Amino acid sequence: METAAGIKVLLRLALGWACLLAGSMGCGEGGGAAQTPYGPADQVRSYRLQTNPLIDWVNSLEQEVQRRAVGASGQATAENLAVVCAYAHPLLQSARDSFDRLAPPPALEPLHRNMRQVMDLRLQAYGVVLEGWALQREQGENRQSDSLYQRAEALLAQANYLVVAVNQELQAVDLALGEAGGRNPVVS
Repeated sequence: METAAGIKVLLRLALGWACLLAGSMGCGEGGGAAQTPYGPADQVRSYRLQTNPLIDWVNSLEQEVQRRAVGASGQATAENLAVVCAYAHPLLQSARDSFDRLAPPPALEPLHRNMRQVMDLRLQAYGVVLEGWALQREQGENRQSDSLYQRAEALLAQANYLVVAVNQELQAVDLALGEAGGRNPVVS
């Protein structure tokens, strides 16, 4: 039941963040007529209001995965990682499904695809960890399970690399919105 309570808290935080963002962004100086390099400011702003809570939630889930994988020993173990990946996989899948229902303005479609790819890479990594752990439990630690864990590490490294590019692009979008509307849409 602890998992369900944690999910509810995270979703409440995401919803609260969305409300805070909505209140801090306002309408902007030029109403719906303001333009950004990414399209009409009102459409871009609406998209960012929808994506920010999901981005924050996915990031908090990844931080929880990292924290719980280490456990009390101070080192990540295959067992700890498998337990947390089994917990996180359906939650991340649900977040990705919610993300897929969002429709970005046309100029933000590449950014949207990159954000989705981050989630896809993490989902793949979690699945590979679970596969490695099942193999390790069945056959003991071996080259195949080690190879799967290395593959999972590579997938997570790809996701982390892509996160940097996504964050840079999100900052550029937010700056463009700030210029179009007279203030930063994320931080008032």
